Amino acid sequence: MTYRVRDNGRKVNLFDIVNKIKQQLKQTLPEIEEGRLLSMLAHCRRKYEGSLYYGRRTYDKEEIRKRKKTELTPTETVLYDFLLRNKYNPSTTYRWFLASRVPDDVKQKLEKGQISVKKAMEIAYNRKRVRESNTGLLMMEEMRTIVRGL
Repeated sequence: MTYRVRDNGRKVNLFDIVNKIKQQLKQTLPEIEEGRLLSMLAHCRRKYEGSLYYGRRTYDKEEIRKRKKTELTPTETVLYDFLLRNKYNPSTTYRWFLASRVPDDVKQKLEKGQISVKKAMEIAYNRKRVRESNTGLLMMEEMRTIVRGL
């Protein structure tokens, strides 16, 4: 089943391992808020993949050499070292944390093994896009009524 990941050779529920990592991080870095953790994991992931640069993506080798490489903040460096020391791949850990943010009904299906992590992420993204689209349509309708009233 795709909702389970391996931890020390055993299959463990994805949400259990995310909670385990969060508990370990609270002991190591108690000052990190829940909302900030995901962006810090994204920075660690980009550092691990070697693409922590400013600016646009480019494939021109001269452009790549000119770009300024960013550095992790001291807290992000501690987080990065924590992940590597505990043998967690920063890219995979980031994906796990993203998957744990899906809506509750999707999360229940994911825990039961009815859908895959990829499908759960797709459902969550589609819901967010539809919600934002509806908000945009309502704003456009309000603007039309205001313009008509002028």
